[in-house]
Amino acid sequence: MKRNLILLLLIGLAVGAAQTGPEQIRSLYYSQDEYQLAHSMFAKAVADLHQAQMNFYPGNAGDSFRFEEARAKLSELEQNWDQGHLESRQMESAITAVQLVLRDNRLTSGDGDALYADLSGLLDFQTEYY
Repeated sequence: MKRNLILLLLIGLAVGAAQTGPEQIRSLYYSQDEYQLAHSMFAKAVADLHQAQMNFYPGNAGDSFRFEEARAKLSELEQNWDQGHLESRQMESAITAVQLVLRDNRLTSGDGDALYADLSGLLDFQTEYY
């Protein structure tokens, strides 16, 4: 009987843990919401850049470089965000890289709209944190 009670208790704990959802990531610098929103924004911008590059027909070597540079700047910005290093120059560099993709590459209207929305999010993020 005692063994069954312990077994039921362990099963109950396992089910309760499974229902709480994914493990939350703790940050020393930001609230859970800030952390998740920032990472969602970075991930969406990088994914949209990748999608736009896949739909893009390069006219010259610089076209692909602009996509890669923007993704690299965003990744670096995200890593520094995780470490609590907020450098305005780095933020401006990432924004400029996305602007160059928008300005100098021929994008489909859907890709352009997605990147403009990402740029708007980055500008809001800059106002809030930098």
